[in-house]
Amino acid sequence: MHMRPRLRGGLSPARYDQRIMPINLQRPNRLLVPKPCGFLQLDQPECSRPFRRPDGCWTRLIAPVSLAVFLFTQPIPARVGETIFAFRNYSRPKPERMILVGEIQNKTKMPELKNRESPFLGYDSRLDQVTVKILDRRGLKVGQKLYVIDKDPFHNQFRDGLIVGEIEVVSILNSPFYGWVLTGKGIMLRVRKGHFVARTLETERLERAYILKKKGDHFRERGAFKEALRSYNEALIADRTLPEANAALGDLYLEMDQGSRRATPERSLAAFERAWRSRVNFKYDFDALHFYEQYARTLLLQYELRQLESSREDHLERYLEQVLAVANAARRVAGHDHWPDLLEAQARFQRYQLLASERNAAERRQRDEDYERCGQILKAALDQGQSSADLAHIGILYYYAMLVKGGRQTKADQDRRERLHRVLARLVRDYNRHFARRQRDPRVDQIIRDLESNP
Repeated sequence: MHMRPRLRGGLSPARYDQRIMPINLQRPNRLLVPKPCGFLQLDQPECSRPFRRPDGCWTRLIAPVSLAVFLFTQPIPARVGETIFAFRNYSRPKPERMILVGEIQNKTKMPELKNRESPFLGYDSRLDQVTVKILDRRGLKVGQKLYVIDKDPFHNQFRDGLIVGEIEVVSILNSPFYGWVLTGKGIMLRVRKGHFVARTLETERLERAYILKKKGDHFRERGAFKEALRSYNEALIADRTLPEANAALGDLYLEMDQGSRRATPERSLAAFERAWRSRVNFKYDFDALHFYEQYARTLLLQYELRQLESSREDHLERYLEQVLAVANAARRVAGHDHWPDLLEAQARFQRYQLLASERNAAERRQRDEDYERCGQILKAALDQGQSSADLAHIGILYYYAMLVKGGRQTKADQDRRERLHRVLARLVRDYNRHFARRQRDPRVDQIIRDLESNP
């Protein structure tokens, strides 16, 4: 009779089948048998060894191979300044070299309002609008023309692409979701999400134009007007729509004309008008505010000079209307500065005097509106305790006109005249202080003499 062997430790082989046996990792063919003071190693028959994969099994290579295949099949992110070659069509063999700007993220339709008499009523004439995630911000500005390219996303291997559309940059902003993005509009029937946007190499001259403008500022501060004029013109050759260069050129012309006693600032206004048309491209608000102030003052100077030599039929109010537009644009950037309001008050008071004849009901309503709005601006400035040359100048003209306009019969008229005299006395003191070393207005000097002679 075959006897089942007893093992050291008092356990029989049948007991091993009823528990999980740990394996010795150094010697896989031996089991570790628990015992009171540790484990007992037991040789295991070949037929009863547990299954174990060999160390060099091919399954261990699946993860790294899959990772390598995933990485090498993904498009490599484009670098800043990535160059691509864009073709107008398949039949034209000569491509245009461009710089990659970004990738289109979505495409929508722009809103459009039509009246009932429009010939396009019932037709979808809306422009397409796209949002582009920007890769390279250099050389971008509002109003710029960009090109939509259909190409392979592997930019480091495939640089050729086909131009499928054109867009005009509407805005450039920092989105919390995409980062820096731009919005563009145009007719883009063949454009879809995933297409790329590029700019021509001509936009590389934008940075050079700004450097040339700074060089012109350096010459102007030194008094070298000819060198400054040359630098500004070179900057405009590089980028004719650079607002900083046009604004600086207008300032330079204005300074040169004042030195030579030129009749009217025609050259300055021409440069300022070019800067006004591209005002959205100012890099810094400080430069934009300085331009707005200089442009508005030059328009007022032009109006005063033309008023002395021209008749009413020359449409002089266009200068004043432009001053109001400049003041509104400056108010959006100026913040708590009050000089845009004072420029508006000057323009409205000048138009109030220009429309004194009141040819029709529309001019009468416009004259009353200008008079009321000018008074509101001046009263708010005086109540806040402001003191400036502009406030003193326009305040004396306005409140003296109000003083002459009012009556003297009733007690209310006398009280009103006393208040106006007190306001005018304050404004005259401010005017004498601010214009002690500046050119004075003959009209204001005459008013001051009349107030002194008729208190």
